[in-house]
Amino acid sequence: MREKKQSSAEVDLVVHFQGKVIPIEIKSGSTGSLKSLHQFIERSPHPYAVRIYAGKFNVENHTTPGGKPYLLMNLPYYLGTKIAEYLEYFVKNYTS
Repeated sequence: MREKKQSSAEVDLVVHFQGKVIPIEIKSGSTGSLKSLHQFIERSPHPYAVRIYAGKFNVENHTTPGGKPYLLMNLPYYLGTKIAEYLEYFVKNYTS
């Protein structure tokens, strides 16, 4: 969580995986703002992030507003219980 006088930001979950703390955002629709996730990634030593949402599985290349490239794995809600298996696949098969 990040707090400032006029704003606050937080990711929904974090998962410790292979020595990395992976941020996870859970969105109610198929799209949405990722401001908190971007702030987390800006301070993170790795490029991995996850969004759980009402859409299809895919992995996207993104860039934070500050210019840092990162990888976003989009998981449909029903795969949320398989997060460990999908993180294994994600980290093993994708690099920025």
